Formats: sequence, C-alpha cells, structure tokens
Amino acid sequence: MPGSSLAEYRRKRDFRRTPEPRGAPGRGAGAGLAFVVQKHAASHLHYDLRLEAGGVMKSWAVPKGPSLDPAVKRLAVEVEDHPMEYNAFEGTIPRGEYGGGTVMLWDRGTYTVDDAAAAEDPGRALLAAHRRGRISVTFYGERLRGSWALVRTRRGGEEDGKPQWLLVKHDDDTADPGRDLMAEATTSVDSGRTMEEIAAGKGGRRTWRSNRAKPGAPAPARRPERAEPALPDLSALRPMLATPATQAPGGEGWTFEPKYDGIRVLAFATADSVVLLTRNGNDKARQFPEAAEALRALAAETGRPVVLDGEVVAVSAEGRPGRFGEIQGRMHLDDEREIRRGAAGAPVSLVVFDVLLDGDEVWTAAPWTERRAALEALLRGRTTERLRLGETTADRDALLERGRAEGWEGVVAKRTDAPYTPGARSSAWRKLKLEHRQEFVVGGWTEPRNSRQHIGALLLGYYDGEGRFVYAGHTGTGFTHKGLVEMARRLGPLERKTSPFSARVQTNQPAHWASPRVVVEVRFNQWTAEGKLRQPVFLGVRDDKDAREVVREPVGPASSSARSVGGVAEVEAEAVVARPAAKPEAGAKRRGRRGAGKGAADVVAQVEAVRAAGGDGVLELPEGRLEVSNLGKAFFTRPKRTKGDLLAYYARMAQYILPSMKDRPLVLRRFPNGIGGTAFYQQSAPDEVPPGVRVETIESEDGAPQRRFVGGSLATLLHTIQLGAVSYDPWHSRVGRLDFADYTILDLDPGPGASFRRVVQVARWVREELDRFGLHGALKTSGSTGLHIYLPLPPRTPLEAATLVAQIVATRVASLHPEAATVERMTRRRPRGTVYVDYLQNILGKTVAGVYAVRAKPGATVSTPLRWDELTDDLSLKAFTMDTVPERVAEVGDLWAEAMRRPNKLAGLLKGGR
Repeated sequence: MPGSSLAEYRRKRDFRRTPEPRGAPGRGAGAGLAFVVQKHAASHLHYDLRLEAGGVMKSWAVPKGPSLDPAVKRLAVEVEDHPMEYNAFEGTIPRGEYGGGTVMLWDRGTYTVDDAAAAEDPGRALLAAHRRGRISVTFYGERLRGSWALVRTRRGGEEDGKPQWLLVKHDDDTADPGRDLMAEATTSVDSGRTMEEIAAGKGGRRTWRSNRAKPGAPAPARRPERAEPALPDLSALRPMLATPATQAPGGEGWTFEPKYDGIRVLAFATADSVVLLTRNGNDKARQFPEAAEALRALAAETGRPVVLDGEVVAVSAEGRPGRFGEIQGRMHLDDEREIRRGAAGAPVSLVVFDVLLDGDEVWTAAPWTERRAALEALLRGRTTERLRLGETTADRDALLERGRAEGWEGVVAKRTDAPYTPGARSSAWRKLKLEHRQEFVVGGWTEPRNSRQHIGALLLGYYDGEGRFVYAGHTGTGFTHKGLVEMARRLGPLERKTSPFSARVQTNQPAHWASPRVVVEVRFNQWTAEGKLRQPVFLGVRDDKDAREVVREPVGPASSSARSVGGVAEVEAEAVVARPAAKPEAGAKRRGRRGAGKGAADVVAQVEAVRAAGGDGVLELPEGRLEVSNLGKAFFTRPKRTKGDLLAYYARMAQYILPSMKDRPLVLRRFPNGIGGTAFYQQSAPDEVPPGVRVETIESEDGAPQRRFVGGSLATLLHTIQLGAVSYDPWHSRVGRLDFADYTILDLDPGPGASFRRVVQVARWVREELDRFGLHGALKTSGSTGLHIYLPLPPRTPLEAATLVAQIVATRVASLHPEAATVERMTRRRPRGTVYVDYLQNILGKTVAGVYAVRAKPGATVSTPLRWDELTDDLSLKAFTMDTVPERVAEVGDLWAEAMRRPNKLAGLLKGGR
C-alpha cells in the first residue's frame, strides 16, 4: 500500500513543528508522472530528486545535483518516500528538526519511463525498474529535459542503510557537457526567490490584479515589505490590429514581420505579477506559466513595470515557432497539474514585437522606429527560450519568399512612421495571409450520421459590412473524438430555435441552430464563386477572438507565383490543400517521379493541417483519399518525433524514394506504439486497401502465392507509415522479374567490440577491391550502426549471379584483412572486433532499409547516401536524421540517383580484376 511507504517519512518528523506536509497516499497520474527537484540547504547543501510512483514520490538525495555531461556520474542516495503534497513544498524546516534548513522548488515537470511497454502503466514500470536497480526516464521539466539513468551501485543495509545510486545523463540532444546548470539556475521555478530570500521569509510571486478585474472582486494580498510600482490606467488598452490586404506595400517607409500563428496578447508585467491579456480580455498567464515567468523575470531585472505587445507561440525542438494547433489544447486548461504537464510537454515562447510602456514612459504616441529601438534596448541581453524579440526587416521580397518556403501563416507590413493606436484596426499595419485560413463563427451544427457522435458538421459564418451574419459553409473535418465532445459541450447551451444567418441555409442533415458566439479557426482550399468555403478543415477554438469582429478576409498570396507590378507584389492565389483526386488515367502510372514530387509541399501541408486539427483526418493524394490517424502519437522520444512528423518526412522525400522502391515487394515492420513499443513483421497485404495503394499477388520465398504491398506510389508509401511502419524495406528484385536483381548489396555490420571507425575502414577496403575489379558502388549509411554498398547491375542479372558478385568482393576483403573483416555467418564464431561483410542479403525475399528510410532508432536516424570522400574517421551516423536529411538533399542533390544510374560491367570481375 502507498500509505505504508510513508511510515518512515512520518516517523522522522514532528508535524507540530515542521511546515512540511504530513501527506496522504496520492493517485497515479497516468502517462504523465510528476517529478520535482528541490534544492535543500540542510547540514549540507544538496538536491532532492523525487519521482512519482505508486501514489508517493520515490526520492534520492543528489549531493552535487544533476549534471548535463554524460561523462559525469553523480552520487544519488536513496531516502524515504515522500508524499505527493511535498511537490509543492518550499520554505524553511526548523533547525533541530529532521532535514532542518531551507528548501527551494528548483525544478518540476513530468517524466516518462523510457523502456515502458506501450500498454504498461508507467508508475508500475518505474517501480519494476526500481526493483531491478536500473531506471531510465525522460524528464520534461522547466530546467531538466531529456533522458537520464539511475543505476543502483549497492543496496541498503550497509553503514547508514541507504541504497546508493548513480545519476547519469544520457547522450542525447539535451546533453550539454559545457553547461553548469547548478551554478546557472539559482532561483525557484515556483516563486522566483533565491535560497536567501526563502530563508528570510520574503514573499514570492503573487497574482497581479489587472485593471480588467471584475467589479467588486477583492484585490489579492499585497506584500508589506515592498510596494508594487504604480501603473497608469490601462483599463481601456487593447492591441492595435492590422488591416487584411492582398498585396504587400512597396517603397520606402515599411518594415515586414512574420505573422506568428499563436495567441495575440498584451503582456502586463511587474517584478511580482504578470497578466497575458488576449484580445477579448481573457488572462492566459495561468495557462502559460513559462511565458509569464520569463516576463516577470524581465520586470524584476529592470526594476520597472512593462507593457508589451506580442504573441504566445509554440516552439519546436529546434526552437522554431510552431502552429496554433500545437498550443490550442493548453488555452483552456484549469487543472494545475494539467497546466504543468502542458508547459513541460508543449512549451511556448512569448515573441514580443512592440512596447507600450516601459517604467513610467508611455511609448504609444511614438513612431514605430522609436518604439522598436526602445524595445531592442529593453530586451538586449535579456531574451531567453521563453521570451524572444520578434524579427523585422525592410526586405519585403526576401521575407515573403522565406514565409512561403517555411509555410508561415502570413506576413505583417508596418509603417515605420506610424504610432501605436490601441484598439484600432489601422491601415498602417497590413496583414497578408500566405495560406487560406481565418476565423469563423459557429451558427449551428448538423446531426451526426453513421458511427459519428455528438456533431455532424459545424455551420460557419462571418459578419459583413452591414452587420449581417453570412453563411460561409460547413465543416466536419479535423475533429478528434475529444474535440467533438468539447464542441458539443460548448454549443449545447447556445442552441436556439431559429437560424442566426441572414439568409436561408440548406443542409444535408437536420440542423441545430446556435447563437453565434463560438469562434473557430478553419483552413480551406479557396472560396467558391458562390461565396462558400471549399474543403474547410477545423483547426481549433479561438476563445481569444470576439465573434463580432470576424469578417471575411481577403485572399492572401498563397502561392509562390508572385510578380512585381509597379513596385507592389501581385500574387496569384493557389490552394494549399490538394483537390480531390481525379479518376486514374490510362497513363497515370507513367507519370512516375515527376508527379510524385510535384505535390510534396501540398501533402506536407495537409499532414500539418491534420496534425493541428487533432491528428485524425484525410489526405488528398494524387492516387486518391488516404485516411490517417493518431498523428500526434510519439514514435521517437529522444528527441520527441511523432507519427505526423514521420508522414511529413516521407511526403517531403517521396520524389527521391519512390523510384528506388517502384515495383518492389515490401516487408513491413510495424511499431503501432512507437519504437519503444512492441513491433511485429507484416508480410501479407489485406484484401481491402485504400485507393492508390498497390497490392500484387506474387510467389513468396517458399513458392506459395501471397498478396504483397508493392512500392511505387505515394499512397502506398504513406499508407505503410500510417500502419505504423517506420522504414520501408524493399525486395532487391521487381514484380514481373523476381528472379533478376537491379543491384547487389554488401552490408557492413559491426560485431561486438567493433567500432564504427572500423566499419569505415572496411568500407574503404571494399572500395579498393571494387576499383581493382573495375566496378563502382553507391555508398549509404544503414541508419543504424553500419554501412551499405550497392553495386548497380546490368538488366536481367540473375539473383544467383548478383549474390555471387557480392560474395567474391566480400570474401576478398575478409581474406586480406582477417583481423577486421569476416564473412562468417554464425555470430558466435566471428572474431571479436570484426565487421561482418554480409553478401547474403541478396537472396530472394531478403531486405535492408531502403535509401532515405528512417530507422527505428533513437534520434530518428536515416539511411543516407554518401559521397566516397565523406568516408572519414570522424563520420557520425547521428548527423543524418529525419530533421537534417531533407536539408542535406536540397544542398547536395540526390546522390543516390546519380550513383545508381550507370550499371556495372562484370567483365573485370570475371577476369579476376585489373
């Protein structure tokens, strides 16, 4: 029982004297277990690491605190379990009491157990790992992030009876050997206080009541020892708004900024309080505590209050601004634990682009140039991961081009001589949409049909210039089940008997009308000639927008086909989401690679839209419609990459992948719960598959007929990923000529004790033998631990001959270098430290990961083509990942297509070489 494990904790404490919580057994938190690190100045300064498991906090005292250097092992002494309530404890334990001294909340967040099975309760997984004496967890904290190990070195019962462990940082993207986090982070993540301030009993943060507080609401208690700086009356302050435009202004006197896809806020901050006020007056400081803390720290450092204009945006693992859909789920959280989990799992930044107040100086009447200079001076040396300065440039064309390339929502143009006019929608600021999306107001919904529940489709509208509520169409796409439940909850109290729209609306299913108050964001293809939305997709609820402000916005420059006319960019709009596929033409299969690459950006955009809408939806592909689901599911944990990330990668790289897999049967290894879960192989294809997914009946390795997935179409590639495959693994022969091979493979696989540097060395020796025989090979990483060398072969080379070619080269290398290379099949018979030069992967039905395939390995490494001159001793497989490879291919081109274009002539091999 969890309660019994607190007996030792309670025995050591006199709760009449200590402010520590007595505690009661807590409840498990499901997949998001809590952790805290408390800095504790007792008889000796140390750090207490606590992990939630079984309703209590398993605890270790770490004398020197965690290190970000994987080479450093920190002693961690296991102590008694603590209650869940201890996670919020910060203060002073009286001298003479157990642990007497000052306690600071140094870090907090959630964690996951790295090796927990997909369906395993994470708390139980932690306890099982604890019993084994080896724990591997990933922290999602405000300071500690990434994967760590706790390894027990001896059990209790000796000396003081406390088990001793080692705390070690895993070598992942969050490792930072040169950083001393203990010296860098000296304040509480909860109160912002130092140890000295906590010991002196000085107050921490408090909620600052904004001027928009409800009339009659009591003001929060003020701290007597320091008066809060006075603020001017800001009760009427609203953000300045941009006018929608279809053209980017040209000429002098304009600056251009990215239109961030987040939540617009006016940020009010003092050293003690922060308010993040949305356009319709909601304070979001509680929902986004990391942004609020960054602002509070800024005001504390400068010693004066500030009012800034900015945007709360999601940030990627690489620090790039993300999409609204990534933080939409955090906007409405109220539970403190859920808020902390959101901050740890989907952190945000406040991107600031204007200043209204700095101390007692009001900047609203100053021109943009002066405000920008003041803002840069204020933030100089004070920006952080959570507080950023928005970028700006006078180079309109460069920013537009970059925005289109990176898929931004839009660009904002601002006059450099214009003042800040609060609450006004001014032509001095102009917003240009780079994709078709905007807010609409829900005026009702239709009855669900078939297996759908709660809501069929939303009926959308906007207000025209005369205040009429105009029907814009309906959308039922983009919802998760949870989203449908939440939308039904919102709309239920708003149901009314009559339609709110200004004209009659006809629907395919019975309609329910609603008072137009709920604002949603929608992505769509284009406006029809009848003024209706084409292919709208629900992205999320916008409770930061006022329904009466929603109008039809002009279509922005959605395509890259911009031309300059009279100094002004004139842009032709192009759909972001693909049109429904037409019926296949007789020559459709001949379009091949050109057709595959043409729609890559479009498909990537669709994947992003489905992911932003909750993770379930439909992709419109050249071959037909493909249903996808669970795009938010984490497939990789270090760094976190989702099923949606994987789909987007393969869509982006399809033009390079599809030619190499065309007509080849595929072997699927499926990871339905990510690479840490249980995997299984799938050889056969089901009877029913989506449109465009190719399946052929072939003779399998044992001679029996078998339905197989066959590569070549984008639909087939993405469908295998939807099924949970991570890589694609093609046969070496093609349908219709399975007895013949296009190439032969040498798979260099390091055995126990063999370093990757030795693999590189063996690959060089293979190259020498190829040169001797007058052959050439294509080189690529395996994406795991080895290298692959392909030899392109003449048409209709029998499989047996292909295997023989590889065998001759492999045997030659192994005989010349027996200390480093072997062709021994039996693992136990291979000399330690040797590289297996495997030529048997060429047998019918054998596979290796295809070119540009992502591997089910930490880091999402990719099987990547290399130039032979890249085969150096410092070559690192970690450099080639699903994040880096698309950029590499854009820079160096498709090395694989070039290397495989010219088949080898085998005459030199038959003659015994040069």
